[in-house]
Amino acid sequence: MKFLINRTDAIGDNILTMPMARALKEHFPECQVAVITSKRVGEIYENHPYIDKYFILNKNDSFFKKFYRSMMIFKIFRPSHYFFVGGSHVPSLVAFLRGIGFRGGLKSKWQTFLFLKDGVRQKRSIVAMHESEYNLELLRPLIDNIHAKELYRPHIEVTTEEVEKAWHLFQDECTNKGIRINSELVVIHPGMTGHTLNWSSRNYGRLITRLIQRYPGKFTFVISHTPSDERFLKGLREELMLFDDICKDSVYFFDGSVHGLRNYMAFLTKCRLFIGPSTGTTHIANVLGLKTIALYSPIKVQSAARWRPFNSDKLKVLVPDVVCGEQFECAKEACPYYECMAKIEVDDVINVIKNMLEF
Repeated sequence: MKFLINRTDAIGDNILTMPMARALKEHFPECQVAVITSKRVGEIYENHPYIDKYFILNKNDSFFKKFYRSMMIFKIFRPSHYFFVGGSHVPSLVAFLRGIGFRGGLKSKWQTFLFLKDGVRQKRSIVAMHESEYNLELLRPLIDNIHAKELYRPHIEVTTEEVEKAWHLFQDECTNKGIRINSELVVIHPGMTGHTLNWSSRNYGRLITRLIQRYPGKFTFVISHTPSDERFLKGLREELMLFDDICKDSVYFFDGSVHGLRNYMAFLTKCRLFIGPSTGTTHIANVLGLKTIALYSPIKVQSAARWRPFNSDKLKVLVPDVVCGEQFECAKEACPYYECMAKIEVDDVINVIKNMLEF
């Protein structure tokens, strides 16, 4: 049996789809599992214990390029079973045209009703369960006894060599920029994609300056970002500039695009704590075993109930203490709690950090 899973969207979506592969391997030990994913995600699947191959489908390509690429993927892998979980519908069309015997996955939009004969109808916007549980439910036509999702944890594999290389690069760059590396390495990732509500950029900066003032010499802060996150860094940089005398040797800006995603993931394994919003890097840190503080929107489809990181044992999710009546997007000025993310106070996060790091 050869299973091909289509999840050609974001990092977090892919991580929460990994439990499907683990469940398939458990129930069909001799099977092969491959994933079609997007260009910026593929590296999370390298050396994966439950996923034998991954293929890239560029979302920015034309329909005809996607169609040709999908045809080649099906020709190379020759799947017996196909699952659509999210992203482009072009592979589903190809599965239909090639007459793949089992075409399963998420039935929600018209394309899925046309192309998937073994799909499972779901309305995920009602947020009845976690995203990983929704994904495991897609296996019901094949597997009757899917156990609790905790048995199918996502996995990211980084090698010892990658960790050592990433750490040496980080040490060299800190030395060149006059950054001290203290015992508590804290990663803050203020950026995100999509329209999910985020904490104020200035609050991320205030968090850093207050921790440096209260606990001088205890932390080195790593601000991870890529060029697309620049708008999330403006307020943070301005806050740090107000305290440049105490921040300049304790804060390092880590551009993940310079050395790539594999290097970034390897570096994360050397850190104690990760703080970020609902975005893919928060899921990566959580899977890699970091203590994680995640700041989530109260809007229903963006909520932690569906999108929180998978591993709860080292996780603290902070959500504004409001009664949000919105299902899909923020009502802005029409909402009495507008700018609700500001209800998460900087001191609230500091108290969580103290508890998680036990000081």
